[in-house]
Amino acid sequence: MIASGGDDRLWLDPVTRRNRYGCPAAPTPGELWFSSSTASCVSPRGWDAAGDALDAITSSLGIAAWFDDLRRRLLGLYGAPGCAAVLAASGTEAELVILQLAQSLAGGPLTNIVVAPAETGSGVPAAASGRHFLGRASLGSAVAKAERLAGWEDRELTLETVEIRSPCGSLRHQDEVDQEAARKVRCAVNAGSFALLHVLDASKTGRQGVSRAAAAHIVERHAGRALVVVDACQLRCDSADIRRDLEAGFAVMITGSKFAGGPAFCGALLLPANLAAQLSEASSAGPALAPYSAALDWPAALRGPFAAGLAHPANLGLGLRWSAALAEIEAFERISTARRAALLGAFEQAVRARVADEAGLILADATGDGGSPGLLAIQHADGSDPRTVYEALGEGVGNPRPCHLGQPVAVGPRTALRLCASMPMISDAAEHGFSAIEADLDEAFGSWAALRARR
Repeated sequence: MIASGGDDRLWLDPVTRRNRYGCPAAPTPGELWFSSSTASCVSPRGWDAAGDALDAITSSLGIAAWFDDLRRRLLGLYGAPGCAAVLAASGTEAELVILQLAQSLAGGPLTNIVVAPAETGSGVPAAASGRHFLGRASLGSAVAKAERLAGWEDRELTLETVEIRSPCGSLRHQDEVDQEAARKVRCAVNAGSFALLHVLDASKTGRQGVSRAAAAHIVERHAGRALVVVDACQLRCDSADIRRDLEAGFAVMITGSKFAGGPAFCGALLLPANLAAQLSEASSAGPALAPYSAALDWPAALRGPFAAGLAHPANLGLGLRWSAALAEIEAFERISTARRAALLGAFEQAVRARVADEAGLILADATGDGGSPGLLAIQHADGSDPRTVYEALGEGVGNPRPCHLGQPVAVGPRTALRLCASMPMISDAAEHGFSAIEADLDEAFGSWAALRARR
């Protein structure tokens, strides 16, 4: 059940019993999981929480009340008064949800401005254009990949992008990125379009794109013709940062399946109070999201305009995945901010030290400034492609244990692997000390070196 209600990225292989990212449905504490920039195996704490939720909805708690409680817990962690939360099967589905909401505000042409699509998700450009991004949707129906969603065929939707890196892979200056974003919004609005601008909180390599200050200025300048959505799907920012974004009037996309360590896929779109109130009066949205969204994914105030055309009442798998993720998020939030920062700093220092000691490895971004804590992109110093090593590590080839890293990602002309901390890892270190992480890192880097030597 925890692997239901998602597209084929989530389905379990009949032989390996793992999904496309190498994650089984149940906990595997005997493996090394440094892959939270892509996907992680569900933790024992999360698994128990999902089991408790399943017991509750089959005995005393109704399904509608369960989904309301999931939203209540999310808003208790990240929300501000009057905010709303819409659940989504993944961060890519959250992109479809914000696109639907932006169209309701636009009332005409819409320009969707996405930051660093190569460092967000492979399906994001298609979803941001209003197109099906796979051949099967999260609620099980077959769809025509790359075609527009039903009812959106004739919509005037334009996709623009803003890159955070130059072609060689080096990071662009923040002012340059901000100025390009402002220019693209200005051109869209001047051409009669409504602008949906993304602010990237953390990319696949932990980098930001479009500053909050620039986004606030853009919205102020184009009041009523621009909406900002913060892509915080990695969830590597503080909860206070998300609350400030919502208070600033920005929508925020999050997932519980990256840094939070919940099972893939569970996403949500958080709406600021003024936007939630405005959308509650919107006209009926139609069936475009029917293959992806269930009625109970939506809060009661938004079900009238946005869930009336949806065929599925509830996505139980999504609810179980969020139950697991929230157990880890709430445990992490109980640790003091200073203690969390210290442990993430220790993790980053430990990884950097091991990369420095290994002549065959280099950091993709050598300066280390401005990255998200606990996410490091690592390349082979000779420029070789690390994909074979990535696959062998995950399969446990010649290793004491399988070691899972973040999927390979292009950084300019070269490819990097990502080694990441997660909320479950930090929570365990807060309780039991950092020594287990040190030992796991030693094993991971030792296996990596051995595999490189065998090439």
